[in-house]
Amino acid sequence: MSARPVRTVMAILLAVAATWFVARSSSGAAHDPRPDLPRGHDPVAWRATLKDGPSDLAADADGVAVTTSAPSVYLLDADGHVRWRAPSDDMALGQPALGPDLVVVGGMQSVTALLRSDGSRRWTLPRAAATNSVAVVGDSILVGDDSGTLAALQSDAGTERWSVRYPGALWSGARVDPASGAVVATWHQSESPTLRVLDLATGALRWEAPTDRYTAAPAVHAGQVVLAIGDGDRHARLEARDLATGEVRWQTPVPASFEAAIEPTVDDHAVAVVDHFGVVTLLDPDTGRRRWQHDLADVVLATRVVLTRNRVAFTSYAGVLHVLDRHDGHVVQSVEPRRLGGLPAAIAASPWSRRRQSGGALLALRLHDWGVQLRRFP
Repeated sequence: MSARPVRTVMAILLAVAATWFVARSSSGAAHDPRPDLPRGHDPVAWRATLKDGPSDLAADADGVAVTTSAPSVYLLDADGHVRWRAPSDDMALGQPALGPDLVVVGGMQSVTALLRSDGSRRWTLPRAAATNSVAVVGDSILVGDDSGTLAALQSDAGTERWSVRYPGALWSGARVDPASGAVVATWHQSESPTLRVLDLATGALRWEAPTDRYTAAPAVHAGQVVLAIGDGDRHARLEARDLATGEVRWQTPVPASFEAAIEPTVDDHAVAVVDHFGVVTLLDPDTGRRRWQHDLADVVLATRVVLTRNRVAFTSYAGVLHVLDRHDGHVVQSVEPRRLGGLPAAIAASPWSRRRQSGGALLALRLHDWGVQLRRFP
Protein backbone atom coordinates (compact mmCIF):
# COMPACT_ATOMS: atom_id res chain seq x y z
CA MET A 1 0.00 0.00 0.00
CA SER A 2 1.42 3.40 -0.95
CA ALA A 3 2.21 6.20 1.49
CA ARG A 4 -0.86 8.29 0.66
CA PRO A 5 -3.41 5.45 1.00
CA VAL A 6 -1.79 4.49 4.32
CA ARG A 7 -2.54 7.95 5.71
CA THR A 8 -6.08 7.82 4.36
CA VAL A 9 -6.70 4.41 5.88
CA MET A 10 -5.29 5.53 9.23
CA ALA A 11 -7.66 8.50 9.31
CA ILE A 12 -10.65 6.31 8.42
CA LEU A 13 -9.55 3.82 11.07
CA LEU A 14 -9.79 6.41 13.82
CA ALA A 15 -13.30 7.41 12.77
CA VAL A 16 -14.58 3.83 12.47
CA ALA A 17 -12.86 2.72 15.66
CA ALA A 18 -14.44 5.57 17.58
CA THR A 19 -17.90 4.14 16.93
CA TRP A 20 -16.75 0.63 17.83
CA PHE A 21 -14.97 1.79 20.96
CA VAL A 22 -17.91 3.79 22.29
CA ALA A 23 -20.32 0.92 21.60
CA ARG A 24 -18.13 -1.62 23.37
CA SER A 25 -17.43 0.69 26.31
CA SER A 26 -21.12 1.50 26.84
CA SER A 27 -22.30 -2.09 26.61
CA GLY A 28 -21.89 -2.58 30.35
CA ALA A 29 -20.09 -5.88 29.92
CA ALA A 30 -17.90 -6.73 32.89
CA HIS A 31 -14.22 -6.98 32.18
CA ASP A 32 -10.92 -7.25 33.99
CA PRO A 33 -9.09 -3.96 33.38
CA ARG A 34 -5.76 -5.76 33.78
CA PRO A 35 -6.10 -9.09 31.96
CA ASP A 36 -3.55 -11.89 31.99
CA LEU A 37 -1.26 -10.16 34.48
CA PRO A 38 0.63 -11.58 37.45
CA ARG A 39 -0.85 -10.72 40.82
CA GLY A 40 0.28 -7.29 41.96
CA HIS A 41 1.56 -6.29 38.48
CA ASP A 42 0.51 -2.78 37.43
CA PRO A 43 0.93 -2.57 33.65
CA VAL A 44 1.09 1.23 33.53
CA ALA A 45 4.22 2.92 34.89
CA TRP A 46 2.83 6.41 34.15
CA ARG A 47 0.11 8.20 32.20
CA ALA A 48 0.27 11.63 30.62
CA THR A 49 -3.12 13.16 29.83
CA LEU A 50 -3.18 15.49 26.82
CA LYS A 51 -5.82 17.94 25.61
CA ASP A 52 -5.48 16.76 22.01
CA GLY A 53 -5.69 13.38 20.27
CA PRO A 54 -2.17 11.96 19.71
CA SER A 55 -1.11 11.02 16.19
CA ASP A 56 2.45 9.77 16.75
CA LEU A 57 5.38 9.92 19.14
CA ALA A 58 9.13 9.52 19.43
CA ALA A 59 11.27 9.00 22.51
CA ASP A 60 14.86 9.20 23.66
CA ALA A 61 16.57 8.97 27.05
CA ASP A 62 15.38 12.45 28.06
CA GLY A 63 11.75 12.45 27.02
CA VAL A 64 8.92 11.97 24.53
CA ALA A 65 7.71 14.16 21.66
CA VAL A 66 4.04 13.74 20.72
CA THR A 67 2.25 15.13 17.68
CA THR A 68 -1.52 15.54 17.82
CA SER A 69 -4.46 16.19 15.53
CA ALA A 70 -5.16 19.65 17.04
CA PRO A 71 -2.55 20.13 15.50
CA SER A 72 0.04 20.62 18.21
CA VAL A 73 3.27 19.19 19.61
CA TYR A 74 3.91 18.13 23.21
CA LEU A 75 7.17 17.38 24.95
CA LEU A 76 7.05 15.07 27.98
CA ASP A 77 9.89 14.29 30.34
CA ALA A 78 11.01 10.74 31.15
CA ASP A 79 8.44 10.57 33.98
CA GLY A 80 5.51 11.54 31.76
CA HIS A 81 5.18 15.16 32.91
CA VAL A 82 4.22 17.68 30.24
CA ARG A 83 7.05 20.17 29.77
CA TRP A 84 5.35 22.23 27.07
CA ARG A 85 2.72 22.28 24.34
CA ALA A 86 3.25 24.15 21.07
CA PRO A 87 0.45 24.77 18.56
CA SER A 88 1.24 24.08 14.91
CA ASP A 89 -0.03 25.56 11.67
CA ASP A 90 0.79 22.44 9.65
CA MET A 91 1.09 18.79 10.65
CA ALA A 92 1.47 15.51 8.78
CA LEU A 93 0.95 12.03 10.24
CA GLY A 94 4.59 10.93 10.32
CA GLN A 95 6.71 10.36 13.42
CA PRO A 96 8.41 13.42 14.94
CA ALA A 97 12.16 13.40 15.51
CA LEU A 98 14.18 14.32 18.60
CA GLY A 99 17.62 15.90 18.71
CA PRO A 100 19.62 17.19 21.68
CA ASP A 101 18.23 20.74 21.22
CA LEU A 102 15.35 20.34 18.77
CA VAL A 103 12.03 18.63 18.14
CA VAL A 104 11.39 18.32 14.39
CA VAL A 105 7.95 17.73 12.88
CA GLY A 106 6.83 17.35 9.29
CA GLY A 107 3.75 18.97 7.80
CA MET A 108 1.63 18.75 4.68
CA GLN A 109 3.48 21.76 3.23
CA SER A 110 6.45 22.35 5.55
CA VAL A 111 8.92 21.04 8.10
CA THR A 112 9.40 22.80 11.45
CA ALA A 113 12.11 22.74 14.12
CA LEU A 114 11.10 23.62 17.70
CA LEU A 115 13.49 24.37 20.53
CA ARG A 116 13.51 21.48 22.95
CA SER A 117 13.91 23.81 25.90
CA ASP A 118 10.57 25.62 25.58
CA GLY A 119 8.83 24.64 22.31
CA SER A 120 9.43 27.98 20.61
CA ARG A 121 9.84 27.85 16.85
CA ARG A 122 13.42 27.94 15.58
CA TRP A 123 12.57 27.78 11.90
CA THR A 124 10.01 26.55 9.36
CA LEU A 125 10.92 25.51 5.83
CA PRO A 126 8.27 25.22 3.08
CA ARG A 127 8.12 21.85 1.29
CA ALA A 128 6.62 20.96 -2.07
CA ALA A 129 4.76 17.92 -0.72
CA ALA A 130 3.65 16.26 2.51
CA THR A 131 6.66 15.52 4.70
CA ASN A 132 6.22 12.44 6.87
CA SER A 133 9.87 11.35 6.94
CA VAL A 134 12.06 13.25 9.42
CA ALA A 135 15.22 12.24 11.30
CA VAL A 136 17.88 14.06 13.30
CA VAL A 137 21.54 13.01 13.30
CA GLY A 138 24.25 15.28 14.68
CA ASP A 139 23.78 18.75 13.20
CA SER A 140 21.79 17.44 10.22
CA ILE A 141 18.05 16.95 9.76
CA LEU A 142 16.89 14.54 7.06
CA VAL A 143 13.46 15.21 5.57
CA GLY A 144 11.65 13.12 2.96
CA ASP A 145 8.33 13.85 1.28
CA ASP A 146 5.64 12.51 -1.02
CA SER A 147 7.36 13.93 -4.10
CA GLY A 148 10.29 11.54 -3.57
CA THR A 149 12.67 14.25 -2.39
CA LEU A 150 15.10 13.50 0.45
CA ALA A 151 17.08 16.48 1.74
CA ALA A 152 19.67 17.11 4.44
CA LEU A 153 19.17 20.38 6.30
CA GLN A 154 21.45 22.22 8.69
CA SER A 155 19.83 22.03 12.11
CA ASP A 156 20.56 25.59 13.24
CA ALA A 157 18.78 27.40 10.39
CA GLY A 158 17.21 24.80 8.09
CA THR A 159 19.69 25.58 5.31
CA GLU A 160 19.75 22.84 2.70
CA ARG A 161 23.03 20.92 2.46
CA TRP A 162 21.99 18.53 -0.28
CA SER A 163 18.87 17.16 -1.91
CA VAL A 164 18.07 14.16 -4.09
CA ARG A 165 14.86 13.11 -5.79
CA TYR A 166 13.78 9.69 -7.03
CA PRO A 167 10.41 8.32 -8.20
CA GLY A 168 8.06 7.48 -5.37
CA ALA A 169 7.33 8.74 -1.86
CA LEU A 170 9.03 8.46 1.51
CA TRP A 171 7.07 7.43 4.58
CA SER A 172 9.30 6.49 7.54
CA GLY A 173 12.24 8.56 8.73
CA ALA A 174 15.58 7.78 7.11
CA ARG A 175 17.82 5.42 9.09
CA VAL A 176 21.37 6.65 9.69
CA ASP A 177 24.51 4.76 10.65
CA PRO A 178 26.75 7.50 12.10
CA ALA A 179 29.89 5.32 12.11
CA SER A 180 29.83 4.82 8.33
CA GLY A 181 27.95 8.00 7.44
CA ALA A 182 25.29 5.97 5.63
CA VAL A 183 21.70 7.17 5.13
CA VAL A 184 19.17 4.39 4.43
CA ALA A 185 15.75 5.15 2.96
CA THR A 186 13.00 3.36 1.05
CA TRP A 187 11.01 4.90 -1.82
CA HIS A 188 7.45 3.53 -2.13
CA GLN A 189 4.55 4.29 -4.48
CA SER A 190 6.35 4.01 -7.79
CA GLU A 191 6.75 1.58 -10.68
CA SER A 192 10.15 0.63 -9.27
CA PRO A 193 10.14 0.70 -5.44
CA THR A 194 13.73 0.92 -4.25
CA LEU A 195 15.94 1.01 -1.18
CA ARG A 196 18.82 3.48 -1.44
CA VAL A 197 21.88 4.05 0.70
CA LEU A 198 23.30 7.56 0.43
CA ASP A 199 26.30 9.40 1.84
CA LEU A 200 25.33 11.55 4.84
CA ALA A 201 27.83 14.31 4.01
CA THR A 202 27.06 14.70 0.29
CA GLY A 203 23.89 12.79 -0.61
CA ALA A 204 25.85 10.75 -3.17
CA LEU A 205 24.33 7.34 -3.95
CA ARG A 206 26.41 4.50 -2.51
CA TRP A 207 24.17 1.67 -3.71
CA GLU A 208 20.55 0.78 -4.36
CA ALA A 209 18.43 -2.36 -4.45
CA PRO A 210 14.91 -3.07 -5.75
CA THR A 211 12.16 -3.86 -3.26
CA ASP A 212 8.47 -4.32 -4.16
CA ARG A 213 5.07 -2.65 -3.82
CA TYR A 214 4.36 -3.93 -0.31
CA THR A 215 7.56 -3.27 1.59
CA ALA A 216 8.02 -2.22 5.21
CA ALA A 217 10.42 0.39 6.57
CA PRO A 218 14.08 -0.70 6.69
CA ALA A 219 15.91 -1.67 9.88
CA VAL A 220 19.63 -0.96 10.28
CA HIS A 221 21.89 -2.65 12.82
CA ALA A 222 25.46 -3.90 13.16
CA GLY A 223 26.51 -3.18 9.60
CA GLN A 224 23.49 -4.59 7.80
CA VAL A 225 20.15 -3.46 6.43
CA VAL A 226 17.13 -5.71 7.06
CA LEU A 227 14.22 -5.47 4.61
CA ALA A 228 10.71 -6.92 4.69
CA ILE A 229 9.57 -7.12 1.05
CA GLY A 230 6.33 -8.29 -0.56
CA ASP A 231 4.27 -8.01 -3.73
CA GLY A 232 0.84 -8.13 -2.08
CA ASP A 233 0.11 -11.56 -3.55
CA ARG A 234 1.59 -13.98 -1.02
CA HIS A 235 5.13 -13.59 -2.31
CA ALA A 236 7.25 -12.08 0.45
CA ARG A 237 10.66 -12.36 2.00
CA LEU A 238 12.97 -10.96 4.62
CA GLU A 239 16.48 -10.17 3.50
CA ALA A 240 19.65 -8.72 4.98
CA ARG A 241 22.15 -6.72 2.93
CA ASP A 242 25.62 -5.55 3.81
CA LEU A 243 25.39 -1.85 4.68
CA ALA A 244 28.69 -1.02 2.99
CA THR A 245 28.29 -2.94 -0.28
CA GLY A 246 24.62 -3.89 -0.67
CA GLU A 247 25.55 -7.56 -1.02
CA VAL A 248 22.78 -9.94 0.06
CA ARG A 249 23.76 -11.83 3.21
CA TRP A 250 20.62 -13.93 3.52
CA GLN A 251 17.01 -14.22 2.32
CA THR A 252 14.13 -15.98 4.09
CA PRO A 253 10.62 -16.45 2.64
CA VAL A 254 7.64 -15.41 4.79
CA PRO A 255 3.89 -15.98 4.29
CA ALA A 256 2.58 -12.51 3.39
CA SER A 257 3.41 -8.93 2.49
CA PHE A 258 3.94 -5.78 4.51
CA GLU A 259 3.02 -2.07 4.49
CA ALA A 260 5.07 1.12 4.27
CA ALA A 261 4.04 2.07 7.83
CA ILE A 262 5.13 -1.25 9.39
CA GLU A 263 8.55 -0.96 11.04
CA PRO A 264 10.49 -4.16 11.81
CA THR A 265 13.20 -4.13 14.46
CA VAL A 266 16.57 -5.82 14.93
CA ASP A 267 19.09 -6.10 17.76
CA ASP A 268 22.24 -8.15 18.35
CA HIS A 269 20.29 -11.38 18.71
CA ALA A 270 17.08 -11.22 16.65
CA VAL A 271 15.07 -9.73 13.81
CA ALA A 272 11.35 -9.30 14.56
CA VAL A 273 8.66 -8.40 12.02
CA VAL A 274 4.90 -8.70 11.54
CA ASP A 275 3.20 -8.87 8.13
CA HIS A 276 -0.10 -7.22 7.21
CA PHE A 277 -2.09 -10.37 8.10
CA GLY A 278 -0.64 -10.57 11.62
CA VAL A 279 2.00 -13.28 11.16
CA VAL A 280 4.91 -12.54 13.51
CA THR A 281 8.34 -13.91 12.62
CA LEU A 282 11.54 -13.95 14.68
CA LEU A 283 14.83 -14.74 12.92
CA ASP A 284 18.52 -15.01 13.63
CA PRO A 285 20.10 -11.71 12.42
CA ASP A 286 23.31 -13.39 11.20
CA THR A 287 21.85 -16.26 9.20
CA GLY A 288 18.17 -15.42 8.61
CA ARG A 289 17.20 -18.76 10.15
CA ARG A 290 13.61 -18.69 11.37
CA ARG A 291 13.39 -19.31 15.11
CA TRP A 292 9.61 -19.18 15.39
CA GLN A 293 6.51 -17.89 13.63
CA HIS A 294 3.09 -17.14 15.11
CA ASP A 295 -0.05 -16.36 13.10
CA LEU A 296 -2.31 -14.03 15.11
CA ALA A 297 -4.78 -13.59 12.21
CA ASP A 298 -5.10 -9.86 12.92
CA VAL A 299 -4.78 -7.20 10.22
CA VAL A 300 -1.80 -4.84 10.60
CA LEU A 301 -1.42 -1.64 8.56
CA ALA A 302 0.81 0.56 10.69
CA THR A 303 2.92 -0.39 13.71
CA ARG A 304 6.42 -0.40 15.12
CA VAL A 305 7.54 -3.79 16.33
CA VAL A 306 8.93 -3.43 19.85
CA LEU A 307 11.63 -5.91 20.84
CA THR A 308 12.70 -6.10 24.49
CA ARG A 309 14.80 -8.58 26.40
CA ASN A 310 11.89 -11.00 26.82
CA ARG A 311 9.04 -9.74 24.65
CA VAL A 312 7.93 -8.84 21.12
CA ALA A 313 5.03 -6.39 20.87
CA PHE A 314 3.01 -4.47 18.27
CA THR A 315 -0.47 -3.01 17.74
CA SER A 316 -3.00 -4.11 15.13
CA TYR A 317 -5.50 -2.33 12.85
CA ALA A 318 -8.21 -3.03 15.45
CA GLY A 319 -6.08 -1.41 18.16
CA VAL A 320 -5.13 -4.61 19.97
CA LEU A 321 -1.79 -4.65 21.77
CA HIS A 322 -0.21 -8.05 21.18
CA VAL A 323 2.67 -9.12 23.44
CA LEU A 324 4.52 -12.36 22.62
CA ASP A 325 7.28 -14.22 24.38
CA ARG A 326 10.57 -13.53 22.62
CA HIS A 327 11.96 -17.01 23.22
CA ASP A 328 9.21 -19.24 21.80
CA GLY A 329 6.55 -16.88 20.37
CA HIS A 330 3.64 -17.81 22.62
CA VAL A 331 1.11 -15.03 23.28
CA VAL A 332 1.69 -13.45 26.67
CA GLN A 333 -1.30 -11.12 26.34
CA SER A 334 -3.56 -9.51 23.75
CA VAL A 335 -5.20 -6.38 25.15
CA GLU A 336 -8.16 -4.73 23.44
CA PRO A 337 -8.54 -0.92 23.27
CA ARG A 338 -11.24 -0.80 25.95
CA ARG A 339 -8.83 -2.47 28.36
CA LEU A 340 -5.93 -0.28 27.34
CA GLY A 341 -8.05 2.79 28.01
CA GLY A 342 -8.16 3.97 24.41
CA LEU A 343 -7.31 3.22 20.79
CA PRO A 344 -3.55 3.09 20.14
CA ALA A 345 -2.52 5.67 17.54
CA ALA A 346 1.17 4.76 17.83
CA ILE A 347 3.59 2.52 19.70
CA ALA A 348 7.31 2.99 20.35
CA ALA A 349 9.97 1.18 22.33
CA SER A 350 10.64 2.52 25.81
CA PRO A 351 14.19 3.87 26.14
CA TRP A 352 14.03 3.42 29.91
CA SER A 353 13.43 -0.34 30.22
CA ARG A 354 15.75 -1.98 32.69
CA ARG A 355 17.50 -5.18 31.68
CA ARG A 356 16.22 -7.09 34.70
CA GLN A 357 12.62 -6.43 33.60
CA SER A 358 10.68 -7.67 30.60
CA GLY A 359 10.60 -4.09 29.33
CA GLY A 360 7.73 -2.12 27.95
CA ALA A 361 6.49 0.34 25.38
CA LEU A 362 5.05 3.81 24.97
CA LEU A 363 1.48 3.95 23.66
CA ALA A 364 -0.26 7.04 22.29
CA LEU A 365 -4.00 6.60 22.99
CA ARG A 366 -7.13 8.27 21.63
CA LEU A 367 -10.93 8.17 22.10
CA HIS A 368 -10.96 7.64 25.88
CA ASP A 369 -7.70 8.31 27.72
CA TRP A 370 -6.31 10.96 25.39
CA GLY A 371 -2.60 10.87 25.96
CA VAL A 372 0.44 8.67 26.40
CA GLN A 373 1.16 5.79 28.75
CA LEU A 374 4.35 3.95 29.54
CA ARG A 375 3.18 0.37 29.70
CA ARG A 376 5.15 -2.48 31.27
CA PHE A 377 5.02 -5.97 29.80
CA PRO A 378 4.33 -8.91 32.12
